[in-house]
Amino acid sequence: MESSYNIQRRFRLLFRLPSAPASFFLATAIVLSILFIQGIFAETVRNLNLIPLFLILFFSSIVIERIILWKHPFATFRRLFAVSILPNTVWAVLSAFGLYRFTVLGSEDVFYVMALMGMFSAISIRILILGSVFFNRIVYGVLVSIIQPLILFASIPYIQIGIFFPKEQLIQLLNKEPFAFSIGIMIPLATMTYLILLNKTGGDILKNSPVRLLQAFLQAWVSERPKLFEELFDKISLEKDVSTKILEFKTKTNRSVLIVPEVHPGPFHPIGSSNLPFDLWKWFSNKKYQPLVFHGISGHEHNLPSKNALENYLSSMENFQDVSEGNLCTEAVSVNVGKATVTGFGIGDHALIMITLSPHGMEDFPIFVREKINKLALGVGFNGLILIDSHNSQGSNPMMEDCGNVIEASNRLLRKIRFLPQFPFEVGYAHSSQLDLLMGEDIGPAGIGMILLKINGKTYEILGVDANNMVLGLREKLMVKSSLIEICTSDTHYNASKVMNKLGYSPLGSISSEEDISSVINKLERRAKQSLEKGIFSIKYNTARVRVLGSSLLDDYSIGMDKVFNIAKTGGVFLFLITLIIYSLGYTIAK
Repeated sequence: MESSYNIQRRFRLLFRLPSAPASFFLATAIVLSILFIQGIFAETVRNLNLIPLFLILFFSSIVIERIILWKHPFATFRRLFAVSILPNTVWAVLSAFGLYRFTVLGSEDVFYVMALMGMFSAISIRILILGSVFFNRIVYGVLVSIIQPLILFASIPYIQIGIFFPKEQLIQLLNKEPFAFSIGIMIPLATMTYLILLNKTGGDILKNSPVRLLQAFLQAWVSERPKLFEELFDKISLEKDVSTKILEFKTKTNRSVLIVPEVHPGPFHPIGSSNLPFDLWKWFSNKKYQPLVFHGISGHEHNLPSKNALENYLSSMENFQDVSEGNLCTEAVSVNVGKATVTGFGIGDHALIMITLSPHGMEDFPIFVREKINKLALGVGFNGLILIDSHNSQGSNPMMEDCGNVIEASNRLLRKIRFLPQFPFEVGYAHSSQLDLLMGEDIGPAGIGMILLKINGKTYEILGVDANNMVLGLREKLMVKSSLIEICTSDTHYNASKVMNKLGYSPLGSISSEEDISSVINKLERRAKQSLEKGIFSIKYNTARVRVLGSSLLDDYSIGMDKVFNIAKTGGVFLFLITLIIYSLGYTIAK
């Protein structure tokens, strides 16, 4: 989880843009401020009636950029207006400083130099943004970056005093202060050098240039086009055998199925298996099953790197092998050890176990927990185990003590249910899609479903939610109000990295209220009870060879990203210092 979240966080936090109206009004106000600063300097403002023309020229520069960048769907007008805000703000601030020094020193040269520095700085910042975001070759970014500053630079004097930038003053400035003028050009040159050097830092570390990675992420994150990023991830992925286990309940009229994949949702939207629970839910629904998708014991090392890998995995669902069937199961049993709560059944010669640390926080359990519990199940006489990570209490990765408690609780549970009497059962199923319920954004497209088992006259309900974990304490509050024995989330990453909060996702209960979720549970319970029928079970296994990211590869990639960002920050500091030195030299020489 740590490495996957770190990779998407590195990119996601770069792009917190204002809304479309805010971008439009801010960008417009800033270019007008540059215009008015020029007007104050010129003292005589002749053509205020041409201000609409000035704005038309400014808007035209945005349109020209949009036309040039038509192949980039994330180059929207909102983003292009937002891109104009920072460069033109720097231009306005430097021009204002030049105006202030002009009023103190009475030197026109100071104003002209600082205004030119502002324009060169605007070009520099635009090169940094456009050159890295939209173009594989930085030189193309440079050409696009100068369009708007040149249009504004030429039109501002025309609006103010009726002519384009006063040629006489410009010639005098060039003759008098050629060095001050020429060092201004060093600002965009320094930025170009910075980008070129930065672009060479990721070759050995990331197997790709940082600029290419940035562009790939933007295509995936902004435009829902993950192909380029998935191609990059495919290069670092490895092949591995992963299993999927299903528990199918058959009645006269329905086939309900609990699906526990070893593949993990992720790494982040919309890459690879990020929406895996819904993809599985949809696949089984199309096969006329009534599915619920749970979270197996696995981590982000089992993320699928691409949609191709996902399709290969889904196609393997045709190859399930029957390993057990019957019509008897035990009553549910729950065992607590330390922070761990383990709940399960004996189902024929298999065991079904759900593990949680709630109300204490938790994240993905390590694979050794699954392996040890599986050995324990075989050791007490079961022929197999279906193990579910309930993933229902937002927190950090389990400590070794927590893992030990889970293993011990599972051991005690397995020894209890192994020799309990087994009874015929009735099974019912309900899903939010059957009830046309509106879900909050903290619930994924696979919705909320319930499996209801009636065993020896007792009712047991298991809730499956397509969500990425749950708010601390919510599980306990919901279970008090119902007959639920466990609430499980799928750990979907369908919107991971799209949510602009500290977590990068919305756990269940962060948007949907406790009352709304309780209402849904009650409706599902009524529906499930109506569908109760005598059932039989069938347990099936499947093993597929797929490409996964792998733990070490994902960790290496995350570390590589950290190194590149540290290099970028260090280089950025040097670039900023160089720019300040250039400002100081230009100002000192002009003064």
